[in-house]
Amino acid sequence: MIQQHSAERLAEAADAYLAVGRITRLLRRAGDTGALSPGSAAALGTLVRCGPMRLGDLAAAERVTAPTMSRIITQLEKGGYVQRAPDPIDGRAHVLSATGPAQDMVNGLTSARIQRFADVLDHLHDDERRILATTLTRIVDLLDE
Repeated sequence: MIQQHSAERLAEAADAYLAVGRITRLLRRAGDTGALSPGSAAALGTLVRCGPMRLGDLAAAERVTAPTMSRIITQLEKGGYVQRAPDPIDGRAHVLSATGPAQDMVNGLTSARIQRFADVLDHLHDDERRILATTLTRIVDLLDE
């Protein structure tokens, strides 16, 4: 059920939404993904952080369709970022994993982006950082329901 919101609440939501988008774009500039699209970089990051997984599981984790993830993985394979191996449980399926160079690239990007974000957070008071972390986690949880 969609709630009716006041103009003031909608304006607040729009401002917050736009701010989150700007933060994301600014942090993306802290690392060079080369020719990778944001979707490819995100999928690769998930493989590096979560470990090998099947295509369907990766698609679910990234909240995209299996055909979309299949196209992303095809490009990542061509670039030497992802490799496939037979699934030990189901030989008809494959398990995807990030290659060594892909892991190095993602870890470098993550480090640069996290370092940039940490530098900015250093300008906040301790209580502001705690509130921000708690609030963002709560928003993610609510959106994920």
